[in-house]
Amino acid sequence: MPGASPENRREALAPRAGAVADDAPHRDGSARGRLDAADERDASADARDEAALSRERLADERNLALQRLDAASQRLDDAARAATSAHVGTRATRQRTRASQRRAHAAEQRELSARDRRDAALDRAHAARERLDALVDREILAGELQREQGLRLQALRHQRHAEQLARTLQRSLSPPRLPQIPGLDVAVHYEPSAPEEVGGDFYDLFPLSAARAGFFLGDVCGKGPAAAAVTSLARYTMRTAAMLRETPDAILSDLNAALLMEGARAMQTCTAVYGQLDLGVEDARVTLAVGGHPPALVVRARGAVQSTPAHGTLLGAVGDPAFVTCELSLDPGDAIVVCSDGIHDIELDGVRVDEQRVLEILSGTPGADAQALVDRLVDGLRAARRPLRDDVAIMVLRRTPA
Repeated sequence: MPGASPENRREALAPRAGAVADDAPHRDGSARGRLDAADERDASADARDEAALSRERLADERNLALQRLDAASQRLDDAARAATSAHVGTRATRQRTRASQRRAHAAEQRELSARDRRDAALDRAHAARERLDALVDREILAGELQREQGLRLQALRHQRHAEQLARTLQRSLSPPRLPQIPGLDVAVHYEPSAPEEVGGDFYDLFPLSAARAGFFLGDVCGKGPAAAAVTSLARYTMRTAAMLRETPDAILSDLNAALLMEGARAMQTCTAVYGQLDLGVEDARVTLAVGGHPPALVVRARGAVQSTPAHGTLLGAVGDPAFVTCELSLDPGDAIVVCSDGIHDIELDGVRVDEQRVLEILSGTPGADAQALVDRLVDGLRAARRPLRDDVAIMVLRRTPA
């Protein structure tokens, strides 16, 4: 599609790949049925050929018996002509009668033999037609299977192209590498639910000054090119607002206004957590604001886990959102954990993972570094043994021990 954007090209290709993939089981079932029908025709043709051979063997046996009857009748006729006495004449008459009966029986046998041979010929002709029909069916089926294989290869190429586009777009929407902030141990994990679609999760970490840093993690409602556009808008709006604004709630308010302007014709919403860390003070202050997102969690160095009270309105939904911020301190070894709500769509042992289950997974890990905390959550994803229903993003920021 010359001139089309990567997003529109991916959006056009992905349904074609899915349609062919969805229709493949039906095509396979039809092909197997037609092959079975061709095999049954061949088997029927073999049975008819065997019946024809049996009839021809029976006809040959009857012909041999007829030859013997003819020879016996001839001997009786010869004996009758040679008889001279009345007694012998009477005997010859009886022999002629038996010879006549044998000839009549032989005539019947010849008729039966001829009929068997005709039936055998018809069976062979029918078997030949069935074999020809089976051969034609197999040739047609071979052509259809070849075309089907071509369609599947084409669908596979389209799917791989769509996945490549999605990965390229996703990399452009997330930072390739988070910066190193002195005094901070950082780990992140992102896992899409569908590799051929662009997800709506986004995150970032950036310095605000020598001792201060900003971070955020959010989730745009929806997937695909439309969600990618909102993700890009949200990410760059928050980074720009962080350079101009002082408080996290003001930054989320700016994002809310940008979403309302972008979604003037169609609502564009997202959730987000934004935080600021001040590592220049002894107790490492963290200020958090949340817009419709699961609350951030704090994992203390000794292993205890607690939820933060910050909460607020879904972003992009109303013109006057309300945000309740919170402030907390991070001692050496403490960590902030933020996740997208995709982690709450997972089921472990038949029970959906909620905030309490996430707290349980993270608890009891005293002294764990940022990557170890991320790994515990990722291990929970793997334990579900089911495909993800939504994208999952995880970010852990841990104050390094003194």
